[in-house]
Amino acid sequence: MPVTSMVKLSRIDFQTSDPAQLRAAVKLPAALRPLPGGVVLRITVGRSHGSEEQRDFVLQELPEPPALAQEAGVNTRIYAYRLGEADAARLQAFRSELMAQKSSGGGSVAISVAPKACKTLELPEGPVTFTTYLRTSETVDYVTLARDVDLRSVASDRAVVDAIPRCQI
Repeated sequence: MPVTSMVKLSRIDFQTSDPAQLRAAVKLPAALRPLPGGVVLRITVGRSHGSEEQRDFVLQELPEPPALAQEAGVNTRIYAYRLGEADAARLQAFRSELMAQKSSGGGSVAISVAPKACKTLELPEGPVTFTTYLRTSETVDYVTLARDVDLRSVASDRAVVDAIPRCQI
């Protein structure tokens, strides 16, 4: 995560942030396309005693936001998302659960956007990168969560990239 993003993301108050205002975006190579229902907002809560709890909230696609138009390149495309009503309600319920548990010990909250994609073309040798963004009522603008992450470097097994399915047309 870029250092400048850390400052902007520190403004997010997970207890009060409006899920209806939350937006996410993913920049993918032109050879990849997100799977329907395959992009999730992942909330990971670290407990003070070392355990973690993770929840995924399915995101619904939106038109590409003009604010990220400059991020797209010749060989990349931006996909934008929001929480649907059901997952926004699930997020609010999860947040209420966490606030009730907070008195039993603090912890940390990490927010990420996890895309699952299919390939429209064979992927080239070398890096296969993606970038993720988040916008909340507190940040106002899209903030980069992860920039140019190479799938081949984060996957412990190169077969993960090779196993990306072909898109069904």
